[in-house]
Amino acid sequence: MKKIEAFGSVLIVLGVGILGGYGLYMFLQAPEVPILIRLGAVTVIIGIVSIFISIIKERIVEKGGWSK
Repeated sequence: MKKIEAFGSVLIVLGVGILGGYGLYMFLQAPEVPILIRLGAVTVIIGIVSIFISIIKERIVEKGGWSK
């Protein structure tokens, strides 16, 4: 991957992370949202993030850049 493409990808991930984090913060702070819904949303997000990290690690290991 070219450096400029990597830089663009990092900026996109960073921007989505900031917006998603702010949205999640506002969602969790809303008093009208039941606690069960809040816990469910956090659980889903943690699951998605863990799968995303696993996929990234797998790709890096396949390229030989990281040992298991």
